[in-house]
Amino acid sequence: MLAGILLALIGLGDVVRARTGADAHRQRTLTTIAVVVLWAGVSAVAWLGLGVPVWGVLVTVVLAAAWIATTAPVRAGAGTADNDRDAPTTRGLLRRSGSWPAVLLAVAVAVLLLWGPLPDGTGFVVDWHDGSGLAFVDTVPLAAVVGGVGSALFLVDSANVVVAQALPPGLQRGATTGAEADDLRRRFGRRRRSDADAEQSGDSTVSLKGGRLIGPIERLLLAGFAVAGAFPVVAALIAAKGIVRFPEIRRETTGYQAEYFLIGSLVSWAMAFAAAGMCWLLAHS
Repeated sequence: MLAGILLALIGLGDVVRARTGADAHRQRTLTTIAVVVLWAGVSAVAWLGLGVPVWGVLVTVVLAAAWIATTAPVRAGAGTADNDRDAPTTRGLLRRSGSWPAVLLAVAVAVLLLWGPLPDGTGFVVDWHDGSGLAFVDTVPLAAVVGGVGSALFLVDSANVVVAQALPPGLQRGATTGAEADDLRRRFGRRRRSDADAEQSGDSTVSLKGGRLIGPIERLLLAGFAVAGAFPVVAALIAAKGIVRFPEIRRETTGYQAEYFLIGSLVSWAMAFAAAGMCWLLAHS
């Protein structure tokens, strides 16, 4: 259950960060206040409603705070919101942390899932679940419900952060300028098809902003159908995405869209299936 609470805390924090500004001091203050209020509410529900020990709640809050401190939110149309990426400050160094926050989070979730303490079984949420009288609620263990809610919140915006961390640096900010495109072209070994295209590289951009909205919907659908056992539907969704994206990738001449599509899709699908697996494990444990 602690794993679901941790994912819920991180998911709520990233939902707030992705939808609020971070440029002005006042905006950062309001964002911090909103995150603290939401986390306080989740912690109170976990302690008083689910019977989770206080120290267990504190552990999840500390882990969620570490995630917020070492990652940058991904905002629609703006990529990774990190204005200090090139500044030699402590905040900038933390936000250039690469993929290791996601790896450590996966380890923490696995530890909490397999060896986390069990709640004492008392609280207003537990009482509601036991006496709800709803068949579809009574048949699902409370731990699976908490894990499902936490996974859904994480898959909305936090998963975008993980995908952005997995992408090469030039691709994770939403758009690549001419100079950055030259660097990416050397890195991936791609060449333009004609000299006329090369002459336009100085003022052209490679737009890689897609997926900010489609990605969360896709992950939620894949996780939901996987939990329900509708694997043919899962395969159809994955195939449909490839069919829809293929013309766009084929028209693109530098090869960046192919890397962006493959890396982003594989990481996104992995998180959706991992969330589904966690919910299945909680439902059958």
